[in-house]
Amino acid sequence: MEYRSVRLHTIVLLVTWLAGTVFVLVANAAAPLAGGDPGQLRAAAGWYAAGYALFFVADCAIAVMGVAVAAALDPEGRFRSSAIIVLFALSGLLGVLVDVRMVAAAQLFRTGSPVLSPALATAFLDDLSTACNWLSAASFLPAALATWLAAKSVRASGGWIAFTHVSALYQFVTGLVSAASFFAPQPPLGDIALATAVLGMPLFAAVWLVWMLRDMKSWIDHENKKERIA
Repeated sequence: MEYRSVRLHTIVLLVTWLAGTVFVLVANAAAPLAGGDPGQLRAAAGWYAAGYALFFVADCAIAVMGVAVAAALDPEGRFRSSAIIVLFALSGLLGVLVDVRMVAAAQLFRTGSPVLSPALATAFLDDLSTACNWLSAASFLPAALATWLAAKSVRASGGWIAFTHVSALYQFVTGLVSAASFFAPQPPLGDIALATAVLGMPLFAAVWLVWMLRDMKSWIDHENKKERIA
């Protein structure tokens, strides 16, 4: 991938991720998923569908992020690039499973499916929320390992490498905190999990990717300068 391709990939990922986050937060504020009211969910169906459709694009971009990272930074080690590509692909795939399920659920909300009848709604919504939460939490872990491996790069600056280690740890902790909040759903832990996943992750990703692009551009400029001198 050339610099322009990596830059376009980064823009698509960040825009769809941030926009999807806003849409889903609006939807969740209007009609919480777990134990939600079918009438409220019907009214918020469009927000859910739009938000998770955007997340689908973002997760597809995450699935190929390993290719962009390998092209931008040329990680050291015989198998490191392959491992980064596979791990980001796994992370993106887990996210895509959530997105597809939620877009389908939004259609059920909109049409007033029988699964939202008083007898079935609570069990259906709790199962949907639980499955999506676990898949989301699990998606952080392969991405965390891929990010850690990316720190072994021949083209990255020392500052980016240090920030990459912090980002990897942040993703790992976010996944663990999210999982722990499902076992112990007290408000403080749940609020922390929500803040770290929904608010913190896009910010970390934005800084990490923009910094990676800057390092890639610096390396390309350095190589072009060497060619002109030669």
